[in-house]
Amino acid sequence: MREERAAMAPTIPDCDFIRELGTGSTADVYLYRQHSLNREVAVKVGKSRQDRSFDETFEKEAKIMAQLSAHPYIVSIYGSGLTPQTGLPYLVLEYAPHGSYKEIMRSRRLSVAEVLDLGVKLTGALQTAHRHGIIHRDIKPANILLTSANQPALSDFGISTSIYEAKSRTGFSVPWAPPEVLTGKGGGTETSDIYSLAASLYGLLAGESPFEYVFHPHTQSELALNIVSDSLPKNAIPDVPKEVDQILLKAMGKDPDARYLSAQQLGRALQQAQEDCGLNVTPFVAEGCDPFSAHHPMPQPGKGRFGARVATPQRKRSKKPLIIAVAALAAVAIIVATFAFVVLPRMDSKKSDERTKIDTMQTPHSGDGSSENAKNGKGNGQDRGQKDDITSENAGAAVPQATNLMGTADGQNVTFTWNNPAPKPGDTYAWAEVEDGSAAPGTQTSIVKEPKVTLNVASGKPQTCIQVSIVRADGRMSASPAMACAVTKQ
Repeated sequence: MREERAAMAPTIPDCDFIRELGTGSTADVYLYRQHSLNREVAVKVGKSRQDRSFDETFEKEAKIMAQLSAHPYIVSIYGSGLTPQTGLPYLVLEYAPHGSYKEIMRSRRLSVAEVLDLGVKLTGALQTAHRHGIIHRDIKPANILLTSANQPALSDFGISTSIYEAKSRTGFSVPWAPPEVLTGKGGGTETSDIYSLAASLYGLLAGESPFEYVFHPHTQSELALNIVSDSLPKNAIPDVPKEVDQILLKAMGKDPDARYLSAQQLGRALQQAQEDCGLNVTPFVAEGCDPFSAHHPMPQPGKGRFGARVATPQRKRSKKPLIIAVAALAAVAIIVATFAFVVLPRMDSKKSDERTKIDTMQTPHSGDGSSENAKNGKGNGQDRGQKDDITSENAGAAVPQATNLMGTADGQNVTFTWNNPAPKPGDTYAWAEVEDGSAAPGTQTSIVKEPKVTLNVASGKPQTCIQVSIVRADGRMSASPAMACAVTKQ
């Protein structure tokens, strides 16, 4: 089996195949050994030469990572190119064996000290990206990786974009996405990134994403509606200081303008929380920023606000954080060198122009501001808030099912079209490829603005089936999706 996989693996110049690390619908990631430098590297390879825009996605990711990879907590890139035989685009990235915070979250809850330290590091990384005019658009525990030195690294800039170009909703993952993205009111901004980072930190404290932890939704559609319409209760996570809880809830505010307006503001708030809790204060590492606030210079032992002992910040064994600490202690500009990067592929669904990952299997949700799934009886009444996007006129009106869904195959392309029997302003359409007549809860789907989608189908696949739901501007969806299949002509 190993020999078969090695034979199927793409040829990468100066590299020998070791094993597959992961696979997705648009890219695979492999572990190789690079001859010239005698090191293991992760290589992300596109699955097929779909079109020029597909190649441009890889090219854009390479350029973004090249701009940012000097930061110690942002992914690093070694090279890019096209495979010699097949011309597939690829990226060469440094491999580190410790996985992502998604695996950590599944195995244990992080302590407050760990989350605050992580938060300060990643807000510095995010501030640097935003300073370069780059929005990440998919911050989540799975995209926060651990280097060989056990340091966090913000990864997967494949769907990042310029602040001035972020008009589509491409790429967000529902559990970590802000409400304005799920409702189609924005394609991602600095404050959207801040929301997703705060949601990730909250999830690492709770053991699951914030709205899953509090409301226990059964499907991604119900989860999306919770995020759009409900409010997280205060102090829902045991043993988390109220100062930390307040910071995260502010960063996840429904109104983007009510959040921290920059990653630096959030980072300073997290540093203050470290000081208040008597913890080591982590240096904030970002271009043009001091490692410690002017109002809260590097703390000395015994200077915690509540009388707790605050130790002078200590850096871990990683070379680059050591460089940063020395620079901070010397009160000079921070010098950032190279750093390690673990890469796992984005498991995206089929490509479309406008998409947000949600589940089309809608569970009916009452509009009375209560939920029997709220954790420990919390989350109803004023804690949960009102459905601010659902008016009394349409709250009780069911969203109809799409009609006349049909697919037409042309070679390896299949085009599906459908009708909206009762169109409303702001309507979009959630679609997902299905197998065996159903899509399991949590299936990643896409959203399009027009009632049409074209898929590129793998050779040899006998038929392609999709399900489609109508999505209202307030986040409500068809109670049940329409479903149709098309026989692929080979």
